[in-house]
Amino acid sequence: MFDHCLLLHPEQIARIESKLPAYTVGSLQRKSQVDVLLEFITSLLEFPDPGDKLKELGELIKDVFQLMPSGKHMIGRDLGRLEPTPSLKYCSAG
Repeated sequence: MFDHCLLLHPEQIARIESKLPAYTVGSLQRKSQVDVLLEFITSLLEFPDPGDKLKELGELIKDVFQLMPSGKHMIGRDLGRLEPTPSLKYCSAG
């Protein structure tokens, strides 16, 4: 859904209207992320004590963004029988 919305990004619309190649979704995502980060930093610096506000944000981030264990790396899974089959032993011998 987000990828589709990037077709409406102002810089993407300008490229399309100018009949230039469109930007990649990845580059538009990175640009949007950096824009949000810069906007956040600008608003943070407007607080009377930005250091305290940043510490408060750090605590919120710990609560909201939990690291999740990977299911891809076979940790804690029963791998079953790992011995070679008789046919595999035959193939490796010959």
